[in-house]
This record gives sequence, structure tokens and C-alpha cells, in this order.
Amino acid sequence: HEMAFKSVEDSLRFWIKGRKFSIQGLLGKEVCSNAFIDGSLVIFRLAPQDYHRFHLPVSGTIGKFVNIPGCLYTVNPIAVNSKYCNVFTENKRVVTIISTAEFGKVAFVAIGATMVGSITFVKKEGDFVKKGEEFGYFSFGGSTVICVFEKGAIDIDDDLLANSGRSLETLVSVGMTLGVSKKKPGSGGLPNLENCVLRN
Repeated sequence: HEMAFKSVEDSLRFWIKGRKFSIQGLLGKEVCSNAFIDGSLVIFRLAPQDYHRFHLPVSGTIGKFVNIPGCLYTVNPIAVNSKYCNVFTENKRVVTIISTAEFGKVAFVAIGATMVGSITFVKKEGDFVKKGEEFGYFSFGGSTVICVFEKGAIDIDDDLLANSGRSLETLVSVGMTLGVSKKKPGSGGLPNLENCVLRN
């Protein structure tokens, strides 16, 4: 289940109603940079019956893993829309930056949830990884992965933006296209397949 937004402002207008959601709050002081503040974000919600491994949406080099302690609230849409808490900035989560040629830096956030205290990564800092490879898994239950792209780095598919603008989740699976890099592909005019992002 996926939601995609061109900016945090759009996500707040259409879906995230919880108090105090911000990119700074999501990523934490150690990771957040100004390039992400007005960036695009894609939210992948895993329901308890879903596949609980997550895959790399881009190719690049893995940065430091930053553990941010927190609660284990449910990440279902009712909780996300609650005005009493913000599950994305109050839940336990792990943040890393993937440095890519196509999109610049991409922040990858794995968020724990009810009964999901364990987030395991199968890659390590400094690894060069390829889009589509397994990146890690949640131990049990539903949870969420959020990818934050730098401002102006990605053109998200219009159908995803349209659904999200109507507060509708889109059911996605590994291998589906999410959007394309705004950087120009190599000369010759043919699309560069490396510029397409995988959905989780």
C-alpha cells in the first residue's frame, strides 16, 4: 500500500493529519539536510498480511544507519490520521542515506510498529547496492518504509500522485515503477532504465 507526494505540504494536506509531522522530525537532526526539506516522499505501508521484506528502490552506496528510539504505535491509516500523535516521527525507526548517481541522496526510513520491535538490515554501511536487492525485513506485523528524495530529484508517476491526492492508497508490489529521475539520461534519447525507481 503506497502513498506518494511531491512535497511534505502535499502529504499534510492530503493524508498525514497527525501533529508535528516534518521531514526534520522524521529523519532526525543527525541525518536531515536542507536538500530534503521540500523533497518528495513516498510512503510504503505494509499490512500484517503483506510481504515483510523491503527492497532497495535505487542503486547507490549505503550510508550510516541511525537508530532513533521511540514508541511502537500502529501504522494503520486511522493512526496516521490521528491528531493525537504522529506515528512517523514518534515511532522507533532506522534511517540511512543512499547516495545515488540518478537521484542524489535518498533517505530511507524503516519504521517499527505494533509488535514490530525488530528491524533487520541485510546490507551494511559502505555497501554498493543495486535497485531491487533485498535491503532488510521486519520481524512481524505491519509496518512502514518511507523514502524521501531531494527537492527536484524525481518525477513521481501521475496516477500515484492523483490517488494520494484523493487520500487513496495504491496497492503496489516489488518491481513496479514509481517515478523517474529528473536528471537527463545519456545522449541518444533512449530512456535510461537505471533512472526508474522500484516500488516496494
